[in-house]
Amino acid sequence: MKKLLAILLIVCSVFSCSSGKSSSKKNTKKSENSEIGYVEMEGGETLKVYGYSKDPEVARKMKLLDMDFIDCYQDTIKPGEAENMNIDFLLSIDIEGFFEMIEIEKMKSKNANKIAKCIKKEMEQIGVRPGKSRDAEFHLSYKIVREKHKEKEKHKINDLRSKTIASLAKMKKFKECFDNRKAKNPKLQGKFTLKFTIDPDGEVYDIKLRNNTFTDKYVINCTVEKLEDTVFPKGDSDDEVEVNFDYTATSDNPRPDKPRKSLSL
Repeated sequence: MKKLLAILLIVCSVFSCSSGKSSSKKNTKKSENSEIGYVEMEGGETLKVYGYSKDPEVARKMKLLDMDFIDCYQDTIKPGEAENMNIDFLLSIDIEGFFEMIEIEKMKSKNANKIAKCIKKEMEQIGVRPGKSRDAEFHLSYKIVREKHKEKEKHKINDLRSKTIASLAKMKKFKECFDNRKAKNPKLQGKFTLKFTIDPDGEVYDIKLRNNTFTDKYVINCTVEKLEDTVFPKGDSDDEVEVNFDYTATSDNPRPDKPRKSLSL
């Protein structure tokens, strides 16, 4: 029996016996890429947007800015000039969960720096769960997954319906929704996106509000009502078309009220 115990002790010392637990460490490294959304450019390119942070609360909150990541990119990059880019943010979070400081890693691309500054403004309006103060990093990446298609680009230029969709924000009837309200509230400003579908006959349906910063819902309701009455020209095909109508209005007031992120219709 003593010889048997001695043999077991030797075996355990060689193979690290410890109450059935393995001494090997599991690989718990998280994936550095977390898909947030995608961008469809007017030039025909499609990009996927990825965001990653080792701070789970930061990673969760940043996903709420998905439309802002897309808008900042689309507002900066010209049609047909989409590019891959990586943007790194250094964040200092105070005990109340606010971003006390947001730094942007310098980049060679002028477009990337411009997009980063646009996103920083949106970051400054959100916070994370209160707790201990800490530093965190957030990595944002835009990756082209489909190059522009020349035939599609040509088709879009010759399509009267597509031209009408592209000029929505410039139409007088939609501008009046803001101008009429601004007379009563000079500080009024904001932006929103209306996602809707056009059927083969040009009728609009399934209107949904996205990414709203207007505190006054009059402009939104007015725009929706006029959009419902809009009949679009027949397109080059009989397919239904899904559209994102981006509406932006600025105020003459240099220090406007802080906008909200959402508002029910």
